[in-house]
Amino acid sequence: MWRQLLQYTDTAGRAMVGFAAVLLVVAVVSFAVGIAQASFGHAAATLPFWLTTMGCAVVAGVLVFLASRRGKLR
Repeated sequence: MWRQLLQYTDTAGRAMVGFAAVLLVVAVVSFAVGIAQASFGHAAATLPFWLTTMGCAVVAGVLVFLASRRGKLR
C-alpha cells in the first residue's frame, strides 16, 4: 500500500506522507520518553508526552488519509 501511495500520488501527497512519517517518529520517541519518565516515578510530568504522542499519531493518520485521497490508486 505504501509503495502504491507514493507511486500514484502527486508531489503534495508525497510531502504529506513524508511529514506523516516524521510525525510517527516523533510520536514513538515521545512515547518512549513518557514511559521512561513514568518508570522513574515522575508520573505527573508525563502528560505532555502522552498528548504529543496522541496528537502526532492523529495528525499523521489524517495526513496519510488525505494523501491517499489525492492519489490515483488502482
